[in-house]
Amino acid sequence: MSITGVDIRLTPTEFDLLRALARVPGQVVSREELLADVWDWPDASGTRTVDSHVKALRAKIGGARVRTAHGVGYALEDPASGGALE
Repeated sequence: MSITGVDIRLTPTEFDLLRALARVPGQVVSREELLADVWDWPDASGTRTVDSHVKALRAKIGGARVRTAHGVGYALEDPASGGALE
């Protein structure tokens, strides 16, 4: 993967997480939806797995690109435009 011409190496799980968020740019995806989609854990509410992987993803792609909706989930944003990716 490349952001602004710089190669970024993602783990398979980080890539799947980014892909899940990129499917609906700017829209919040719940932790439960991410657990079901990325990890195939439909009944794993309350786990911090998503949060840990989002932290690692942010470190690689930039913190401003992943917005937290506290108590709900995450959304992929375009920090340059101040909103959702287009």
